[in-house]
Amino acid sequence: MDPGLHVKQAINHLNKVLAYYPYVAEGGEATVALTPEDWGVVADAFFHMDTPREVFPDAITEYKMSGDGSEIQVTTADGTLVHIQAG
Repeated sequence: MDPGLHVKQAINHLNKVLAYYPYVAEGGEATVALTPEDWGVVADAFFHMDTPREVFPDAITEYKMSGDGSEIQVTTADGTLVHIQAG
């Protein structure tokens, strides 16, 4: 699949999250904030656009929306749970 511009931008944001989270990780978890607009782009790609799993970076093994919808929770290949928040 050739991802459209919206999905490409989401992947760009996710790559930045993946590059940054090791600097703030503690105890197997990290919290990273994106602007509300960037967070929405990532949420759209994950949950609203039927984007195939293989389009996302390989370092992401699982992803889900938190129960209250306030953050995207991403598990990375090294086992870190990254909380992506809009902030």
